[in-house]
Amino acid sequence: MYDELGEISFKDLLGYSIHGEEKAQEAYMEISKKLRGLAAERFKNLAQDERMHRKALLKLHEKRFGDRNFNVPDEEGLPPHEGSFIDIEKDDVNVLVDAVNQAMEAEDNAYRIYKHLAETEKEHNQLFKYIAAMEKGHYASLKEERDMYEGLPNKEEREGFLSGELKLGIDE
Repeated sequence: MYDELGEISFKDLLGYSIHGEEKAQEAYMEISKKLRGLAAERFKNLAQDERMHRKALLKLHEKRFGDRNFNVPDEEGLPPHEGSFIDIEKDDVNVLVDAVNQAMEAEDNAYRIYKHLAETEKEHNQLFKYIAAMEKGHYASLKEERDMYEGLPNKEEREGFLSGELKLGIDE
């Protein structure tokens, strides 16, 4: 699947990435609305990172192609980019764990796409290396989040986490 990246024009891959960052921002904001407290803030921060990535990529598109009118290529045969996940319809930790697993996969895909761009687009490789490193960090952060949810020992604690009523041992 990643071998096909070399067959896609830089302009299309850039448009695909811009679109993916926008969708990831929306998805993380949706997750943050299902949570309270520190967990909600974590997902808001992820959304903010994705917004910054999109902004940087749009600026690059404008610099390189003279406008911000990017094209999103047909996704068939491409690895799913960020934002192609998250459909939380109910406040349930099991659903949240599934969404976080999907987000981890999307972050890993984004990391690989940006790593590819860093290797093939020498003029802008520092930008793509930086974004790739951030996506790798997002993956690690989400893994910790998932592991923490899975480690909540009982139903009351899981439900308390979603409602923001989980006692963290500090004054809120």
